[in-house]
Amino acid sequence: MPRSRYSPAVTDGQAARRRFDVGSHRILVLAGAFLAAPFAVGVYVGLTAQATIDDLRVQNQQLALQGSAHRDAAARVNGQLPALLETVEDLAGRIGMDPDLRASVDRLPDAAQAAPGRPDAEEVDDAGEVLEKLGGLLESLQDALQVLTLGVAHREALADATPTIWPADGWISAGYGYRNDPFTGQRDFHPAVDISTRKGQPVYATAAGRVTRASRNGAYGNLVEIDHGFGLTTRYGHLSEFVVGRDDRVVRGDVIGSVGATGRATGHHVHYEVRTNGRAINPRRLLVDSHVAAAD
Repeated sequence: MPRSRYSPAVTDGQAARRRFDVGSHRILVLAGAFLAAPFAVGVYVGLTAQATIDDLRVQNQQLALQGSAHRDAAARVNGQLPALLETVEDLAGRIGMDPDLRASVDRLPDAAQAAPGRPDAEEVDDAGEVLEKLGGLLESLQDALQVLTLGVAHREALADATPTIWPADGWISAGYGYRNDPFTGQRDFHPAVDISTRKGQPVYATAAGRVTRASRNGAYGNLVEIDHGFGLTTRYGHLSEFVVGRDDRVVRGDVIGSVGATGRATGHHVHYEVRTNGRAINPRRLLVDSHVAAAD
């Protein structure tokens, strides 16, 4: 029969011995704890390793999602940049303007030259955000290009609408500004340039636009009026006949009528006015090439 108590002895090496009694059940508990310790450690290590593996799996999934988003962003960028570069090259070819024509356009009032502005590009300072922000930057670039395209189109349309040539070949018989009226002799303001030449000579539109009048109009005689947009209009008076009618579209250099002496005129000439927002300006300010000999 197994003993219920045990009395282990401990000596200090000098023949001194000490005894203490230990119950058998305590020995079994201690032995069991000793034997179970490696198993507990193994279970703990296993659980810790599994948790680490789970964390790594979640991180890998997150990285995979981020990588997919980055690849998608890169694909969008690579797909759109060629079209944007083509647009930039197209605008670069269109933005140039003949220096003489530019000088005429630049002499127009500021209100006529107003064009859309352009937004600033967003800066990125974190390499980890480059691909994410590049999509937004690309959209901003597209917006900027759209604004620039509108601006270039505005300049081109304004250049087409600017009266830059003489309406007829001849000589200037009366200039813009104050003069003595040929009928009354009184000093008055002449809001036009009179170009004298032979009867029946062609009269040309000096810029692109829409004909708003081609009819008899009092002292102007037979008058053609063209609306060029941007607040610009031109008038051609004293014509002998019309070649255009109301609402016709014309471009610079189109024949619109013939020189005459209808209305209040002392000889065959073209009364030529340029107006911005209803106010007359000197047509000579906008000329690209003055080939009319001045007689005044």
